[in-house]
Amino acid sequence: MKVNTISLNSVRLNTIAPNHIGEIRSGGGASKPSPIPQWIREHVVFYYDVKKQGATNETLKESAYLQDLSGKGRRMKLNNFLFAEMSGVGGYNDNFLKWNSPSSYGNVEKVSSSEVVIKSLLGVQKGVLYIDLSVKAVNIRCHITGITKEIEGKFVFQYNKQGNKHIILKDGDFEFDSESLSLGSENGWVGFTTLEVIDNCNITITQIPEYPGALVTDGVGDYGLVENMSSGVKMLFMTVNPMMLDAALYDQRYTSGWHFFAVITESNKVAYNVYNTRGKTYINGVLNESQTSNELQNQKQIITIVNSEVNETNSLPANFFRIRGGGLRMKCAFYNSIAFDSIPTEADGFTEQELIDYVLTNIIGQ
Repeated sequence: MKVNTISLNSVRLNTIAPNHIGEIRSGGGASKPSPIPQWIREHVVFYYDVKKQGATNETLKESAYLQDLSGKGRRMKLNNFLFAEMSGVGGYNDNFLKWNSPSSYGNVEKVSSSEVVIKSLLGVQKGVLYIDLSVKAVNIRCHITGITKEIEGKFVFQYNKQGNKHIILKDGDFEFDSESLSLGSENGWVGFTTLEVIDNCNITITQIPEYPGALVTDGVGDYGLVENMSSGVKMLFMTVNPMMLDAALYDQRYTSGWHFFAVITESNKVAYNVYNTRGKTYINGVLNESQTSNELQNQKQIITIVNSEVNETNSLPANFFRIRGGGLRMKCAFYNSIAFDSIPTEADGFTEQELIDYVLTNIIGQ
């Protein structure tokens, strides 16, 4: 398997390459290189980015890891993921591998759980690629290519067993929701078919992801474990869309008494700071003192957790998408995360807020 590797020295942190960093202006108008990139290189603990890694469900099936793009060797092991549907990269409403494709009705290549290529359609108004509504309701969003002028008007999506209800398909995006049409098992199957025999074609049907560039977790079994990590971090950044209350995005606590720290969507509490003893929480770069987890549900956001009291004795290696004991599994769309073992002080030449602004602008906010 070929994995796209990204180092902090080569990618524009856009990512942290010296020739791409910003400058801090002095009062006299002169400029000097920002000290922030070098500080990041020295203190980064791990860096994950689903999109920059080039992760797909197919590559993660071969090797179920988010690569540590910091070069520190702390991969995230992904456990229990299906790498299809709403448990894997992108988040898809359906799984074409579960659809039927009888060879007598046509030649269908199932490229992946989210993509098929139809090479012939031989069964007139027969299910070339279909699923029975007694199995499940169908809600799909697809992009279709390969419908030539010769095929136009023939290739359809049929949605009743009598065959008199269908949608003529063209190149472009297509959506179908059986529940919005009040279709049930009595309607038989729904799927792709033809009104005339087509001996040779090359029609590609690709499902459109609900969360492009994200790793979607199912809130049931999915979780991640950071490897080669002996204790917790003092600063954690995470771009995520949380979809459950009272569930965990991250946990590195050693004991249940003092919390150093966990990111949990506690209901009706100031978001993400309940389990961050004497720490601070920022949402999209702004210190959060009032917004609740309820208000931030189903929103893509950048969470920053800061806690200077984390050390080797009061923290543990990180769990993502659950608490360390295994419970509170989270349903979410996870985009990226970067963490540091320190918090900037006056001696570093920049403030905590300046670091947060830099990371959001140049690294994970991209």
